[in-house]
Amino acid sequence: MEESLNFQVNHQTFTATCNLGSSLLTLLRQVGWLGVHRVCDSGDCGGCTVWVNDLPVHSCIYPAMRIANQIVTTIEGLSVDDELTPMQQAFLQAQGFQCGFCTPGMIMSATKLSYSSEQELRLALKGNLCRCTGYQAIIESILLSSGSLDVTEQDAYNQQRIVGQNIPKQDGTAIVTGKASYTADFVPPGLLHLKVLRSPHPHARIRKIHTEIAKALPGVVAIFTHEDVPRIAYTTAGHAEPVPDPLDHYLLDCKVRFVGDRVAAVVAQSIAIAEQACQLIEVDYEILPHVLDPIAAMNDDVTIIHDESESSQIPDRNRNIAGQIFLESGDIEKGFAQADLILENTYHLPAVQHVHLEPHVTISWLEADGTLVVRSSTQVPFHCQRLLCQIFDLPQEKVRVYKTQLGGGFGNKQEILSEDICAFATLYTGKPVQWEFTRDEEFTATNSRHAMTIKIKSGVKRDGTFVAQEIEVIGNTGAYGNHGQTVVFLSGYIPLGLYRCSNKRFKGFAVYTNTMPAGAFRGYGATQGTFAIESQINEIAKKLSIDPIEIRLKNIICPGEIINLGQPSADHFNLIGSYAVRECFEKVIQSLGYIPGTPPLVEGSRYRGVGFAVSMQGSGLCKIHVASAKLSFLRNGKYELRTGSVDVGTGSDTTLRQIAAEVLGVEVTDINIISGDTKETPFDAGSYASATLYISGQAVKLAAEKLIDNFRNEPSGCQHKINEEDLLSVEVSYAADAATLTFAVQGVEVEVDIETGKIEVLRCVQAIDIGKAINPRICYGQATGGIAMGIGYALTEELLFDEQGRITNPNLRNYRIPTAADMPPMEVFLVEQADPYGPFGAKGVGEITTNCTAPAIANAVVHAIGARLYQLPMTPERVWRQLHK
Repeated sequence: MEESLNFQVNHQTFTATCNLGSSLLTLLRQVGWLGVHRVCDSGDCGGCTVWVNDLPVHSCIYPAMRIANQIVTTIEGLSVDDELTPMQQAFLQAQGFQCGFCTPGMIMSATKLSYSSEQELRLALKGNLCRCTGYQAIIESILLSSGSLDVTEQDAYNQQRIVGQNIPKQDGTAIVTGKASYTADFVPPGLLHLKVLRSPHPHARIRKIHTEIAKALPGVVAIFTHEDVPRIAYTTAGHAEPVPDPLDHYLLDCKVRFVGDRVAAVVAQSIAIAEQACQLIEVDYEILPHVLDPIAAMNDDVTIIHDESESSQIPDRNRNIAGQIFLESGDIEKGFAQADLILENTYHLPAVQHVHLEPHVTISWLEADGTLVVRSSTQVPFHCQRLLCQIFDLPQEKVRVYKTQLGGGFGNKQEILSEDICAFATLYTGKPVQWEFTRDEEFTATNSRHAMTIKIKSGVKRDGTFVAQEIEVIGNTGAYGNHGQTVVFLSGYIPLGLYRCSNKRFKGFAVYTNTMPAGAFRGYGATQGTFAIESQINEIAKKLSIDPIEIRLKNIICPGEIINLGQPSADHFNLIGSYAVRECFEKVIQSLGYIPGTPPLVEGSRYRGVGFAVSMQGSGLCKIHVASAKLSFLRNGKYELRTGSVDVGTGSDTTLRQIAAEVLGVEVTDINIISGDTKETPFDAGSYASATLYISGQAVKLAAEKLIDNFRNEPSGCQHKINEEDLLSVEVSYAADAATLTFAVQGVEVEVDIETGKIEVLRCVQAIDIGKAINPRICYGQATGGIAMGIGYALTEELLFDEQGRITNPNLRNYRIPTAADMPPMEVFLVEQADPYGPFGAKGVGEITTNCTAPAIANAVVHAIGARLYQLPMTPERVWRQLHK
């Protein structure tokens, strides 16, 4: 039943019809106010905040019927005559955003907040979530708007240099005014909507699907099952060819392998009709045995999850092994025989969710010439294009994939999860089709960080010298093997590479289970491995009565050493370029006032302690990750930069322009950028592996230098002949010979209440061996956001499964990411020592900032209360139980 409403939005009068039960969010987007973003549909994140009669409300749970004859203000209605409000100006000046998807709601809420202290402000902001920033810049923005903070010195920079300066993010004004265009903010004429029926069973074979009743529902355009689509095995992982992953995924299959797996797809005239049709589909399942534990799955000769013959690149399907690694250097038995102390520990790391606020969404349509166009929230448009061409047997020039503004990704959008079926629906119907995931689907049917069991055995001499290290990793890759082998590889390769030791062994297994797939996630396995090694090192230090920082500095790798575990030196994957690890330790020690041997501080039931951890991460993928850049001098005297790289909120569209501007001797505003479009830009492998600045940035630098050389090589006295298009244009492709290493040192102070087990992080200090900060403020934002993600990993975040493998906390209310109130004061030091391999000496910073937060917190907890936790997250219950063992 529909009703007609009269109402005002941003001083404009509207009359619109909506269904009973529709939300204000849906109605506002229906009438064109797209600055209101759909995130949770449950009132838990604040991303859709608007004002009704000047009062903030979460529009996703506010009934549309209630705004009859009312006045609504959205982010687009704040600025009058393009003049920003003080709050918008403050967010722009202090850069209180990264991807910007939460920013409209954040500004709408912040403008109406009352507070008398920063702590009150943080508590008042708990209803608005951000996954990118760590809230530090958001709090600074709000305080700045009230005159409580002065950032003029922070904003001052030398006009003679562009690299190394806090150039504002060039998409900032669009973000703070709600004009930034995200994937779903486009509605082509005749748009159809796609929804997927998902499996209620963890493992079953489909005998028969009955779609007759669903097809008869008015408004249903098409229904697809496994019988209607091409049967081509592929991986959803966005990797370069030759892909290292199992080819074990299908558009739709006759077998389901986890609760949430795809069964059938419905295309209809509206989302509601598509959802109703899914409910009308009847499926006859043959229930199969299922297995949830990867260790059990390796020894289960009955439950073979991928028994289909078409899948390939599976090392041992009969043991459910999707990937395996065996690497060894030296003589491990001899090393352990020489040790004065041998310590063995097992660590349990959970599956956690990315929680990027923008969901996966794809819109596809056909151009008049038959070109398939895919507008998607993707980190890897070129890999997506290649895969679609393979699945549908299309020439590359007939498939265009492009991204618009991205609302975060963190690796989860390095997957082809929504583009494949959406594109098929367009090819089948000839119509534009949109598929937008719900928040429930994000939690239950995308990817998680790999849950892992990590066993570490270390042999050490009395003076703390490592003589033998052995790591075994069993990673739960879930129902499909995307990223499994490569993530498990880095979970052992990074921690074994971090410290000098002549004798090393690594065994790793990515194991299929009947759970939601795991995939790429910020840190990419190094996060899990770092927690294990950095936790054990503190235990070793304690047993040997050596200070935990001293034992790290004694053993950590140094310049000139090559990370080549089990491989010839010539095949090294990473190397040390610039090296400022000791300076990083000094910064953290000084900031925390750390004195070795200082006992914990005790006040009643509250115990305070400090802890440290160090980590490393490679910058990009050497010899594999290719980036190209095209730079043109235009007839209007400006420049145009075309790059296939993808800005996922990290600010790369700004920093890449800074690099070009520095070489060309112009302002950043003199360079227009087109990025992430397979039709309009040259190839780039995409945004992952901390590669954008290090590899794409070097491509941009080389292109700018080549353009300058072209200017210099013109005949003397020659006047530029300006064409209608461009005057001079160059294109450069670049792949790094080796991935240089970034290092980070983390120090934390915690307080533990022994009566409740609750851990509170009081301070976080991180020093990053960054090479060169192209844009320091953007680097600070990456660090604070990474620390926040690490705090969530350490203390609160965990996907919970029932006995069927069904996720029991698939929403933002029960899966707790940190809020502004949970974040401690954070101090970040960017320790600069120019790297010889990166553009202007820069190294990757996107992933390194997350890796060492959780082990530093775990080590601080041990210092405070003496109890060591080997499982994350360190919830109050787990801490309390460990104390009382």
